[in-house]
Amino acid sequence: MPKITCITTTYNEGALLLTAVGSILNQSYRDFEYLIIDDGSSQETLEILSRLTDPRVRVIRQANAGLSAARNAGLELAQGDYICFLDADDLRPNWSFAAIASLIDATQPDLVLCPGVLSDLRGQIEDFYDAAVFEQIAQFLPEGISARNNPKHTRLCVMAQQLEPQSANKVVGRSFLQAVGLHFPAPYFFEDIFFHTLAIVQADRIAILDCPAFTYFRRYQRHQITATTGELRFDIVSVAKLTLDAFALRPEFSDLAYRNVVLASCLKLIDWCETCLAHPLRATFRQNVREMTASIDPRFGEIQHDEGLSPIFMAALHRHLLVSNDRV
Repeated sequence: MPKITCITTTYNEGALLLTAVGSILNQSYRDFEYLIIDDGSSQETLEILSRLTDPRVRVIRQANAGLSAARNAGLELAQGDYICFLDADDLRPNWSFAAIASLIDATQPDLVLCPGVLSDLRGQIEDFYDAAVFEQIAQFLPEGISARNNPKHTRLCVMAQQLEPQSANKVVGRSFLQAVGLHFPAPYFFEDIFFHTLAIVQADRIAILDCPAFTYFRRYQRHQITATTGELRFDIVSVAKLTLDAFALRPEFSDLAYRNVVLASCLKLIDWCETCLAHPLRATFRQNVREMTASIDPRFGEIQHDEGLSPIFMAALHRHLLVSNDRV
């Protein structure tokens, strides 16, 4: 079995798909398989997929069922000891698998968290959005590995929850995923916060990679789910509800700081989705959010002014708890 499985889902990316494919097939580390899940693409993308002959590539076609379902299909078929993801229009530097495999061999983690970089609309390379959080984690945990019996572990999880809930910044043990039954919440979009939260809270061993392992691209004239202004953004409310309900069943729910940061991470995404939403839809969106926050465990309404939470996270907490103070 390969050490690493990388999963890319594609839906009508066309030639842009070769950005991800080329970066994976050019890795200096060779012990991997590459699953490409085609989620009902049109002929242009299918023709490109038909030309991929590298034996490490497996192309799986399915009827269009959405990003979460496509990723879950990849999880079911993966054979690698560890699994990672890469969007079809992003890339990994050619050292990333070698660095990840070395860290895995040294630490045997359930979960590896990886920093990345951002290529902006003009091609300028910048730190990814969560670089400051990775810097804080490096100072807090210079050894780069934490197990559940480590007194620092819960605090590390609180910090890690504030990382961007981006699929490319995680490498997850396949045996760990099978043991805890972790998957993406199909059929919803904005699904990463659910996977992010449940991976961190359930991992017994978390390792931190010390070098960038992916490049995320912002592009002109490129249809991205994260750029939509329509009703698709309502999915974040359902995913937040699923995430909060699942976390409430965990023993870590009793930790007030951890409870705060999980709620805040969901509300931060809700705020972002609202700012991007078309104005005629915002009143309905806000009503959905109010109903969602009224339905979660009331203990989520307890706030601790923890200096470990970023101002953006604290602002999200206060904004939504003030508008929902009938349940606090």
